[in-house]
Amino acid sequence: MPGKREPRSSRMLKAPAAMVASVAVQRGLHVGWKLVTGQEPPTAPDDKQVPLGQAVAWSALFGAAVAGARLIAGRYTSAWLAPRRQRQGLPEPAPGQADAQDHPLPQAEAPGLPYLIVVAVLAWRRRPRI
Repeated sequence: MPGKREPRSSRMLKAPAAMVASVAVQRGLHVGWKLVTGQEPPTAPDDKQVPLGQAVAWSALFGAAVAGARLIAGRYTSAWLAPRRQRQGLPEPAPGQADAQDHPLPQAEAPGLPYLIVVAVLAWRRRPRI
């Protein structure tokens, strides 16, 4: 929203959360690349000794995964720091009025990121081995 600045506490916590998420995704990608290809991921994709297809695949995968992790971490941090009324989409009470009890019930939320990660890991472990 133009004109509304994000609170400083939110901005200060989003950067470390994004950093932790990008490091975790980077380590996960290295392990995943090793499991899938059986080789170490390219340390320098612009090196002439790395095949072009491998360099492009690693760069695209790495860039998309790290950018996505930073985005998700920033959004979850902002949502975690938002006031309860803002998270549930409730209107703010008018100045001088007490908190009204006649607000609608909150809607069911989608599953959180930790739950989705656990489901993905369990599904991956249960896949048939060839």
